[in-house]
Amino acid sequence: MAKNWNTEHSQHMFKKHTNLPVEVRLQTGARVMFLTNDMIAQGICNGTIGIVTDVDRQAERIHVAFIGTARLMHTIVFPKTSYFTVNGMNASRRQFPLQNCFALTVHKCQGLTLPHISLFLDDQFFAVGQAYTALSRAPSWDAVDIPCLNKTAFSIDTAVLNEYERLQQKAISLPFFLSPQYQPS
Repeated sequence: MAKNWNTEHSQHMFKKHTNLPVEVRLQTGARVMFLTNDMIAQGICNGTIGIVTDVDRQAERIHVAFIGTARLMHTIVFPKTSYFTVNGMNASRRQFPLQNCFALTVHKCQGLTLPHISLFLDDQFFAVGQAYTALSRAPSWDAVDIPCLNKTAFSIDTAVLNEYERLQQKAISLPFFLSPQYQPS
């Protein structure tokens, strides 16, 4: 027998089985992020950002204009059903694979090139190289705004630093390093 659970009770149980949010507000003009890799052939994957252009409740479909690398892609998004087991019982969750998107985490935008970024480089950065990854999403320094800058955002893996120094010493000892053709930058 099918049983509907309220989102408050089910979210903690379903979270590890699906990346769909508890709630998503879909209306014309809403900024959204696609959450699956079901549309890779169309150039839309997990993390692609778009804007809702129409909501068709009767047909259960959402029209979204996704921002691609070189163009705007208009597509229709349908609900997705995720099937899984919870405590040995079959369960499912049906929802549009979209999430409201007002900002992106560094992890979510990894691999993307964004036309303009605004970064709060503060003590919330916790992973080695995370600040570099965030900064490297923009195509140029002119496309970067940094309203908050704290040196704790920049953490360096000491093993990488030690390896760089070792390689630098090795390079200096090589004969080609001193040749006129080699000009260090």
